[in-house]
Amino acid sequence: MHRIRIGPASALLCLLLASLSAQAGVLNIAWDNDLLTGEDKGYTNGVRISYLSGTAERNDTCRLCLPRRARDSFGWLPGIGNPDRDHALSVSLIQLMVTPEDIEAEAPQFDDVPYVGLAAIETTLFSWNRQHLVGYGLLVGHTGPDSGAKRSQEWVHKVTGSSNPKGWDNQLGPDVVGGLHALYANRFYSSGANGLQNELVWSAGTRLSNFITSAETGLFWRMGHNLPGNFVPEYAGLSSTIGLPGLLDIPGRGWSLFAGLIGEGIAYNYIEDRGSDYAFRQRHFTGGLSLGGSVHTESFQFALTLRATTSPTETNKDPMSFGTLSFTWRL
Repeated sequence: MHRIRIGPASALLCLLLASLSAQAGVLNIAWDNDLLTGEDKGYTNGVRISYLSGTAERNDTCRLCLPRRARDSFGWLPGIGNPDRDHALSVSLIQLMVTPEDIEAEAPQFDDVPYVGLAAIETTLFSWNRQHLVGYGLLVGHTGPDSGAKRSQEWVHKVTGSSNPKGWDNQLGPDVVGGLHALYANRFYSSGANGLQNELVWSAGTRLSNFITSAETGLFWRMGHNLPGNFVPEYAGLSSTIGLPGLLDIPGRGWSLFAGLIGEGIAYNYIEDRGSDYAFRQRHFTGGLSLGGSVHTESFQFALTLRATTSPTETNKDPMSFGTLSFTWRL
């Protein structure tokens, strides 16, 4: 009989979801894969399963009310606790993987990137109104065989008819990873309330962890009919849940097209540090472009995003690209 192994990140997620289950919220599944852009190297696959709770302000009679407790406990943080804002908690289970270009080779490929798998749980406290959003969060997880990255990639490649990866025995880890992050977004322009709508949003964020330490800023444009109520159309599995607050709060059906310009400064990367025998050397500044579209009802949204980023490594000028399929349901 096969035993199902539940890692510490999965167990913690189950506990948090059980605590939040008394509240209505939204569930999101985001799947990244570079096969959607015709490649299979570098950041090759990522999955994020996220739950965003109902807002603290609309659940004053709930029994546990973790969003309300978090709002009141962290009211000393800038932007948290303001009476004119909504507050909610998100919880995500994240898995991502990095592989070299030649996944059929069994030996380590020191002239490329190493195999890396990460499984983590991330939680974020959000506060927002129509114009501003802030978020503060925590991530804990682990790398190595218990991340499940090997099994996940083998399954995906079996389903898609791709080559079977053979080098996972050389993956980095196991290591425990953790860190903190902070997010901000500002909707500074919107037009066409009763017809074709347009809006512009800029965002900034920073992450301090022993997996990656970085700072990021972005400018996003969106157009469509009955635009979603969220701030940033960023749904990738490697991203935070900044795209979820307010997403399904607009009544009725609608659609959107969106584009974003993203710049990121990276001070530390686990892959470069732990994979020092490999050729990978982190480029400290990268830029990216995202393009996509979405359709939504009052209870469901589907979004497709294509993202390209300048090469993350100093030893290779080829850009990194991947696609994301995102599904969101109101519970």
